[in-house]
Amino acid sequence: MSRPETVHRVDPTRVAWRRAGDEVVVLDTDRSVYFGLDRCGALLWQRLVDGATQRELVTVLVADTAVDRDRASADVVAFLDDLRRNGLLSGR
Repeated sequence: MSRPETVHRVDPTRVAWRRAGDEVVVLDTDRSVYFGLDRCGALLWQRLVDGATQRELVTVLVADTAVDRDRASADVVAFLDDLRRNGLLSGR
């Protein structure tokens, strides 16, 4: 039996966010710290609002950009790690 993939979600109790053109501005309401996400980060962020697996995020990034799957996978891992390190994701 295979284990289901982890679904990552933005922690709605900790963040407020808005689109600003192609970018997203995120406020960590616990620490009053702003984060700016570029177009690719904004693309992934919007998927994380409703919940997405790492595989789904990689697929979205590959479909929307000119990067190969290996690079997209590394970028998604780094993005998720950064969000997790800053406490912006709920669960694990």
